[in-house]
Amino acid sequence: MRRYFSPETEYFLEVIRSAVSGTQVEKPDEPIDWKKFVSLAKKQEVYSVVAAVLPSEYLPDEQAERLNNYTKSELVRLIAMKSELIALKKELSESEVRFMLLKGSRIREFYPKESMRQMSDIDILYDEKNRDKLLKIMKKHGYTLYSWSENSDDFSKKPYYTFEFHRELFFDDFGFVPDFSFVWDNAKTFKENPFEYLMSNNDIYLHSVAHMYKHHVLGGFGLRFLVDTYLILTKATDLDEAYIGRRLEEMGLADFEKTVRKLAFSIIENRELSPDELGFMVNVLSFGLYGDSELGRVVQYEQFKEKHGSASMFKYTLLRMFPSGEYMHRTYRVLDKMPFLLPYFYVHRLITKTFTDGAKAAKEIHEINEVKKNDK
Repeated sequence: MRRYFSPETEYFLEVIRSAVSGTQVEKPDEPIDWKKFVSLAKKQEVYSVVAAVLPSEYLPDEQAERLNNYTKSELVRLIAMKSELIALKKELSESEVRFMLLKGSRIREFYPKESMRQMSDIDILYDEKNRDKLLKIMKKHGYTLYSWSENSDDFSKKPYYTFEFHRELFFDDFGFVPDFSFVWDNAKTFKENPFEYLMSNNDIYLHSVAHMYKHHVLGGFGLRFLVDTYLILTKATDLDEAYIGRRLEEMGLADFEKTVRKLAFSIIENRELSPDELGFMVNVLSFGLYGDSELGRVVQYEQFKEKHGSASMFKYTLLRMFPSGEYMHRTYRVLDKMPFLLPYFYVHRLITKTFTDGAKAAKEIHEINEVKKNDK
C-alpha cells in the first residue's frame, strides 16, 4: 500500500485503524519519533483511542507515561462528568424540562469502548421555554454561566465540569443555519422518564455532518470527525439512507457528505487516496480537532466586510460588543416581554463577557488585525 505521510502519521493512522477494527497493533516497521506521535494523538484528541490499543512497551518510557497521563486524566474527568450528568438529568426531569443528549455523548455508543471517545464537554439540547428553570438548576448545582450565544448556554464548575445546553442546534452564523427542529419529532422517549428524549441515529448522523461542515468552513476539522462518520455509518444498523439523503439535499450538504464519507472509508479501510482526498487529508492532519482558528477568522472577516461594507476594526469591535437587537432578543428572552430592558442587557453582557471571555476576545482581535495586515 502506498504511503502518503511521515512515518509517525502513517503509524498513527495504523493504530487508529486497529482500534476501530479491534485488531492487534503491530510494532512499527521503521523508526518512529514517539514525541511527535504522541503530540499528534493529543492534537487530534484521540489519545484515548490510541492508548486503548497501543501496548505501552512499544513506546519509550517518557512518552508512554505522557500518553498514560493524558488518558488517566481524561478517564477521571469522564467518570466525574457522567456522575454529574446523572444528577442533572434527574433535576431536569423533576422540573419537567425536555432534553436530549447530543454529539459525543451519543456518538461514543458506536465506539468499540465508550471510553475511547473523548469529549471536551457534554452537549444537551433542551426546550428553550424552560431556560429560567435551567438557570436555576445549574446555579443550584454550583455552575457558572460562563458563556452564551444565540443558541446555547455554557456552564462550568471547578475542577473540570463543562456543560453546553443548546436552545437550538444552529444559529445564523456565516450564512449556514440548517433547521434541525425535526429532531424532537423523530426522537424517542423513555417510559420511566418522559422528559428525556433519545435522538434517532439518522439525526445523530445528520447533526454530525452539519457540525463537521460548520467547522470545515470556519477553519477545518480533525481526524476524529472522520472516525465518528465511519463508526456511525458502519455500526448504526437502522439508518435510512433515503431520509438522510433528502435531509442533506435540503441543507445543501449532499456533496460535502459524499466527500467526507468516501474519505472516512478510504482512511479507516486503508484504501488508495485520490489527489483530492490526499489534499483534504493533509488539512485534516495539519490542524487540531477543530481546525485552524486563524483560517476561521479570515472567513469571519470576509463575511463582515461583505455584510457591512467597512473593514474598520472599530466598527468590527463595536458590532461584536453590541450585537443586533434580534440577537439580544434571542439570547435574553425576557426582552420579548420587557423590551425597555435592552440597554441594561447590553451593559450586563459587556461586563460579564469581559470577565468570562476577555482572553478569547483579545485573541480574536489579534487574529483579525493579522488578517487585515495580510489583506492590504
